[in-house]
Amino acid sequence: MQNSIFLSLLINFYNILCSFFSSTLSKTKVGVAHHVSFTRPYGLFDIAAVTLSNSLTLFPYLDGISDRLDFIGINYYGQEVISGAGLKLVETDEYSESGRGVYPDGLYRMLIQFHERYKHLNVPFIITENGVADETDIIRRPYLIEHLLAIYAAMITGVPVLGYLFWTISDNWEWADGYGPKFGLVAVDRANNLARIPRPSYHLFTKVVTTGKVTRGDRARAWNDLRVAAKVKKTRPFYRAVDKRGLMYAGGLDEPMQRPFVERDWRFGHYEMEGLQDPLSRLSRLILLPFSLIRKRKPQKDDAELVLQSLEFS
Repeated sequence: MQNSIFLSLLINFYNILCSFFSSTLSKTKVGVAHHVSFTRPYGLFDIAAVTLSNSLTLFPYLDGISDRLDFIGINYYGQEVISGAGLKLVETDEYSESGRGVYPDGLYRMLIQFHERYKHLNVPFIITENGVADETDIIRRPYLIEHLLAIYAAMITGVPVLGYLFWTISDNWEWADGYGPKFGLVAVDRANNLARIPRPSYHLFTKVVTTGKVTRGDRARAWNDLRVAAKVKKTRPFYRAVDKRGLMYAGGLDEPMQRPFVERDWRFGHYEMEGLQDPLSRLSRLILLPFSLIRKRKPQKDDAELVLQSLEFS
């Protein structure tokens, strides 16, 4: 009931804004920045929670304002694994400093899903937020490249993506975490008169924006740096509290714990989804294992150079 009332208020407020802009600035393009995550269940008994969460958060608001959208903005940071009433930290997954699971395929899947639902509107998408908290800048470079490849893959299938906004230019203050997690392409030295120091990802993004290309060389170098850091068990800050069951709390830590880089291949098109991890599902897989045909996955070749095509906003 409360959710329905709040949703109605949001829809009415958006309609009021649209009426204001249409009466004062007739050529203004109006849309929303809709925050989404790719959610999956940790265990068999978490499937219902994922279904409920998606039914409440993915489409109801956009459905209510769809006739007054000039574009659809998507804020996407990663995946969330639901376990019980909380979010599970999966030890084999890579995470940002703020506890968001790194999963570029999720952005592709979200774009496809939203396009299928709203393609009758004939409006473009804008990635209004996409980024990762990473003080080391080792995750950020492959994160940036792999998510751009995910967007490009969606565009090839017909999803009209107009633009991409990386979060963010410089280290910022987060509502839940303060100045802890570092989201910036540019570091901010708060102990040295707020000096701005461009990170390597800043120069990488500059190159991509200037050339309009993601090259195989840039992709390989970015991924190799992360792979080396994982192999030598290098660690980096993690600002999310985790209980003994592996559930993450919403509030951030004042002093971060150290978490190692993981060796999992999470590049776009390479991530292999794990099965359900509850005891019953694990036992079922163990029993069925002798009857399964195990096929070795062929190593994927590096992708050819991809050119990010631009779209005009008419």
